Amino acid sequence: MNCAHVRLFCFALSALLVSSPAGAYIHFPPMTLPKLCKTSTHIRVLRVKKHDPDRGVVIFELVETLKGQEPRMNSIRHVIRAEAEGIKPIRDWAGDGKRAVMFSIEADPRSTQMGCAYVFIDNYCYSLDYNRSGEYWALVRAEPNMSACYHGSVEQLQRLTKDLLDGKDVKVPTKEPPSAETKEDRDRRVKEVTEALNKNRRK
Repeated sequence: MNCAHVRLFCFALSALLVSSPAGAYIHFPPMTLPKLCKTSTHIRVLRVKKHDPDRGVVIFELVETLKGQEPRMNSIRHVIRAEAEGIKPIRDWAGDGKRAVMFSIEADPRSTQMGCAYVFIDNYCYSLDYNRSGEYWALVRAEPNMSACYHGSVEQLQRLTKDLLDGKDVKVPTKEPPSAETKEDRDRRVKEVTEALNKNRRK
């Protein structure tokens, strides 16, 4: 394959990935909190109602809606795959009463029900894809590199998000990602995310 064909293939792949706003949201994560707030259709503060560590199921209840008053997905049940990499911080964090902030982009309910999300817990983040048939949110992957977007407590994130939505200037605490992202890392991410989304949406 010559250089022109490679460029054409890459362009076609990019166009395919971004053709779905939900898909693009996870494939190409916004790396600033202001951009995440702007891009998300819904932002919610959640509290763990109960969890089953053996099955990897966390059931939340809604504490506060920060953006997007009309819910487009009925469920706020998260399923964390046991075999996924980097989930130990999520499992260690999960406990009744623990809070999280969920940023999501959700399709209009009049069209195909589809949604992707980032969930920030204390000092960590993970991404989700909505499973229509099972009515739950399935883990896509752990997202330690989203520390470049925000790194800190859920309580502080709740305050900062409200200020950003009100148009205020804020200083967002961040942390250098565990490793600098290379082209190989980006390619691996695209492959991993694509496989997770395809698998979840076939169920």
